[in-house]
Formats: sequence, structure tokens, C-alpha cells
Amino acid sequence: MKDKQRRARAAREMAGYTVAEVAKLLGKSTSTIHAWEAEKGACPRNLDDLIALCRLYGITTDWYLEGREPIFRHDAPTGRNPEFEKIHHGIRSLNRQQRKAVIHLLTVFDKSNVHTS
Repeated sequence: MKDKQRRARAAREMAGYTVAEVAKLLGKSTSTIHAWEAEKGACPRNLDDLIALCRLYGITTDWYLEGREPIFRHDAPTGRNPEFEKIHHGIRSLNRQQRKAVIHLLTVFDKSNVHTS
């Protein structure tokens, strides 16, 4: 799976949204959102869509596009998932080296699982 698509799916799941909810909130079809997360899928076609997606998930465009820190926007809402708030707070309290280690573990874990949905 491409990195951007993997990051999009992970951010959506951490924020506690379904594909249908994201599609409704962004005014897109569910097939568009699925495409943004698919292994050979597309990315948002314009800057407005990219920014809206990142704002909804509370992530930075740098992290979505290139995997660079910081992951979370400082003014980001924590979504609807109470676990996301715990994760968000925990990650922000780590130093840079610890965050890199967590991201590495998540990447390894993600590559070892096959996503079906």
C-alpha cells in the first residue's frame, strides 16, 4: 500500500470515522474516499480536498504527504473516538526519538496485516 493511502486510512480510523461519514462530511462519494485509501488509489485531486481531509482527521499536511512530523495539528480536534484523545495526548508527550520508534512500530504492524473492508 502506498504510504499516503496508508496514512489516510490510519488517520481516519484513529479519528473514529467510517468511510461513509468522511464522504458525507467532505461532500464526496464513498468510492472517492475508498480510492484515497486504496493501495493503487488516488490522492485528493486539489488543495482544498487535501486540506479538508487533514483538518477533519486532525493531521498535518506534511505528515499526510511525506510522513514528516508533526503528525497532529496543534489546534486539531481529537475526533469522536475517546481512545484517539488518549493516543493524541500520549504521542504529543513523547520526545522525537520515541515518536519515531512508535511510528516505526505502527508501520511494521500495518505492513504485517491485511486490511479488508
